[in-house]
Amino acid sequence: MNDSTPSEPTPEDGEPTSFAENAKNLFNKHKWKILAVGGAVVALAVVAARFAERQNTEDIEDSEPSLGLEDADRQKRTPPVGHAVVATLVKLAPGQQASEERRAAYKEAAGEDLPAGSTYRSEHRRGDFGEDETPGEAAA
Repeated sequence: MNDSTPSEPTPEDGEPTSFAENAKNLFNKHKWKILAVGGAVVALAVVAARFAERQNTEDIEDSEPSLGLEDADRQKRTPPVGHAVVATLVKLAPGQQASEERRAAYKEAAGEDLPAGSTYRSEHRRGDFGEDETPGEAAA
């Protein structure tokens, strides 16, 4: 700074310095540091990408073969454990009506007419009780 001519204009000289000039001077002053840090970031990204790729490959090799759609459907459709379903009234959506069969079943079970906007589900068994089991044994 002992030079008689300054390398860049300063606000004291009356000439404003632009942002672009300041950035250019800062880059030139620290050029090698900036390039070294940028190179290190790129190298780290490459190492991380290779590690992730190797990890994915190991995960694929270690995993069990995936089920096809047919196998997945078959597993989902296993019958539920046997249980008894109690008779109940079910509210219908607006505009729907119970069938004559359901009305007759309710009248037989309850001795009265089925309420409007409802249907009747009679008592029944659902699921797999096995050959020797009765509904009471399956629930226990």
